[in-house]
Amino acid sequence: MNEERTMVLEMLAAGKITIEQANQLIDVLGEKPLSTEEEWPIKRQRSESREPVQPYREQQQAPGLTQFTFDQIIELSEHEVDPAYLKGLREAGLTDLSVEQIIELSEHEIEPSYLIKLRQAGLTELSLDQIIELSEHEVDPAYLVKFREGGIFDLSIDQIIELSEHDIKPAYVIKFRQAGLFDLTFDEILELSEHDVKPSYITRLREAGLSDLSVDQVIELSEHDIKPAYIKALREAGLTNLTFEEVIELSEREVDPSYLKALREVSS
Repeated sequence: MNEERTMVLEMLAAGKITIEQANQLIDVLGEKPLSTEEEWPIKRQRSESREPVQPYREQQQAPGLTQFTFDQIIELSEHEVDPAYLKGLREAGLTDLSVEQIIELSEHEIEPSYLIKLRQAGLTELSLDQIIELSEHEVDPAYLVKFREGGIFDLSIDQIIELSEHDIKPAYVIKFRQAGLFDLTFDEILELSEHDVKPSYITRLREAGLSDLSVDQVIELSEHDIKPAYIKALREAGLTNLTFEEVIELSEREVDPSYLKALREVSS
């Protein structure tokens, strides 16, 4: 006897459905109608019983599919929700899901183990749509937790997914916040990450007096391996009116700022 038929018989024995309804369910499942042997114990039990049928509110606490109504069982069957999937949800303690939520989770092939990880991580406020989106993009719940542990709560689920797809570690974003670089947009952080620009590099540039550089300029300086200390030395040498391109050329030609300072002193 397969699991679906067994569960229907459990519902029948619990007084949740009639023999006629049991046969309707079994027909939906593509099974043969109840045999005389299956019907007889139920008929006998009901004819001998002097107790009222167990109230629905109590019945829905029972294990297996007895927690669902007749119509809900039909709906679950029509959406081909595997009883093993329901069992997995129940064993995971996920008993507060509606039938509609169960169907949607099943259709998106979201494993109960993924839902458990989200709950264990304390991510209980996520909507069903957010959970589905995170699962489809294979975002590990631990990834979200690291952002929260770093004090970052203002990222949207879409942003979290994008960061994950770009393989950007939470620590990278956290360092930007810790460095006080709050003026950078989400897209700018993505771009800086793609070019391996560290937050500390931007901080040193700003300490050198270059706080008005665009993200593209910062990336270009980084790609040319221009040290913030070099720019600072140029400024200390009195060369404060150099263009961005001139700074890059001086650095590439390894012109010492002290040499430029000496030339300025000779000409003055």
